[in-house]
Amino acid sequence: MITVMIADDQELIRESLELLISSDPRFKVVGTAKDGREIVDLALELIPDVILMDIRMPEINGLECVRLIKQQNSEIRIIILTTFDDDQYVYDAVKHGADGFLLKGISKNDLLSSIVTVFSGGTSVDPQTAQKVFSLFGRLANSSFRALQDSHEDFKMLTVQELRIMQLIGKGCSNKEIMQEVNYSEGTVRNYISNILKKLDLRDRTQIAIFAIQSGLMLKNLETLDE
Repeated sequence: MITVMIADDQELIRESLELLISSDPRFKVVGTAKDGREIVDLALELIPDVILMDIRMPEINGLECVRLIKQQNSEIRIIILTTFDDDQYVYDAVKHGADGFLLKGISKNDLLSSIVTVFSGGTSVDPQTAQKVFSLFGRLANSSFRALQDSHEDFKMLTVQELRIMQLIGKGCSNKEIMQEVNYSEGTVRNYISNILKKLDLRDRTQIAIFAIQSGLMLKNLETLDE
């Protein structure tokens, strides 16, 4: 069963989401919060699998909550669920490590599917927001992330299998999907991801995805590289 927490300053929204999610036996709502300070405290106390979080909340806004929670426990998956999708919100959500960005007009089935997707290690972005994310990746190509250049020497710190897993993360694959692709156990895949984070000094799989895209790794043919 997937444990879920809900953070929204509107009581009606909290109660509606709790009712909707609890109606599906795959999920259990373990807590709700009306402001940012409350959700940060509850998240670190209860350690839910997934948090649904609005952006505009009292005390601490949702984007800052993402940063604070991910700093303490990067395994907690967080979906931003909001009515706002301007570029800055999308940028900050990705920067702080959000695992999904959805608009509140989303259907019940799509919302529940998104929760399962991020719980499984994937990412979920509202179709209306997807173009903003691609644009964001383009801007990040000129950011402070170190770019991998188009030569074998620049990949020497990573194995070919680690690069392959980075490509799959860049495509939005969950750990289970990566397992099927590379024929490794989930534990082995997690170990590879942990090694990638350490070698590249990155914080989470969202930064791995950004790194893979902005570096040109997604376009690279790994069969031309030696182990």
